Amino acid sequence: MREERKTSVITSDPWLLGVTILLCLFGVIMIYSATHNMALDKFKDPHFYLKKHMGSMFLGWTALLALSQISLPRLRQLTFPLLFLVLSMLVLLHIPGFGIRAGGALRWLKVGGVRVGQPAEIAKLAMVLYLAHSLERKHARIEEFWVGYLPHMLVAGVIVILLMLQPDFGTSMMILTLTASVLFVAGIPVRYLAGSAILALPAVYMLLVSSPYRLRRITAFLNPFAKDNIQGDAYQLVQSLKAFASGGLWGMGLGYGKQKLGFLPEAHTDFIFAVLGEELGLLGVLLFISLLLILLYRGFRISSRCPNLFGRYLAFGLTAMIGIQSLINLGVVMGSLPTKGMPLPFLSFARTSLLVMLAGIGILMQIAHHTQQAHDAQQLHQKKSRKRTRSRNR
Repeated sequence: MREERKTSVITSDPWLLGVTILLCLFGVIMIYSATHNMALDKFKDPHFYLKKHMGSMFLGWTALLALSQISLPRLRQLTFPLLFLVLSMLVLLHIPGFGIRAGGALRWLKVGGVRVGQPAEIAKLAMVLYLAHSLERKHARIEEFWVGYLPHMLVAGVIVILLMLQPDFGTSMMILTLTASVLFVAGIPVRYLAGSAILALPAVYMLLVSSPYRLRRITAFLNPFAKDNIQGDAYQLVQSLKAFASGGLWGMGLGYGKQKLGFLPEAHTDFIFAVLGEELGLLGVLLFISLLLILLYRGFRISSRCPNLFGRYLAFGLTAMIGIQSLINLGVVMGSLPTKGMPLPFLSFARTSLLVMLAGIGILMQIAHHTQQAHDAQQLHQKKSRKRTRSRNR
């Protein structure tokens, strides 16, 4: 039995698996609560969104189980096919008949009349996989600007340009932040990262001021309770803050929230955390954040323990992907960041995002399994060495 536990991928990190299950259950409960009345009004079926979410979760857990069984060398082989697929999907979005516009941007890809997903979500996973593969190969020359830094920023830049054409400013900034985080951990000199950030500031400023929509979001964020903003660009944020204020310590009770009843836009997607705060109160908020922090801790722990550089960078990138996206969403919903449409991992009704996040957990489980195997092999080697030493001494 002991050997079976050592060689089982599923039980390689029971804490990671258990927390992921709890977060997914949180998502199921909150999505049903947030969409019950809306689905009944729109589709005469209170379980409409719940059934769609469960279908996405089935695909996500299938991806988790499948990827958890793929060894690290085989995962590396998926790097460039996945990167090419993502770039192709981002280009196809702009070809008439393939892209679906939502919220003023081209987000969904349609093939044969069927939505196949949001390329921007898959781009995060593809970028992390590419960085892990490339940084491991170039580890010996990682501090060289033309080898360790520039090629990776160019690939990130191509993806960001395609994302900005949608336009998707938030995901673009997340891709750049994620790339910089992985490069920093890999040993890229800080001066390269700091220099690039300083040089990029004028471009970011121009992107903000050249778009009246983005500029209004910034001003609404800075003063959400101004008379013109309460019913204007800050309306969503104000309703979100009202939800948290109504929740108090214990919450109004599961299913008894008021803001989801047409007051809070996107209550089941980007702002579902506000629904959680209203219905489950501060205690529910702290419980969800605690589960999320445990998941991030396990992910970074897997990264730090992995003896393989590819696995180490990959685990860090996947964990950072979940952490950065969660931080942005929580910051937006609680008024600490300007409003930006970005789903909360495992909780929001966001089908492609859920699939990508669960796929990332599957890869983390494989990395944990690889680390355990390497540890067991090292212990076995040490045991044999001690036996040979005792035999010679006799």
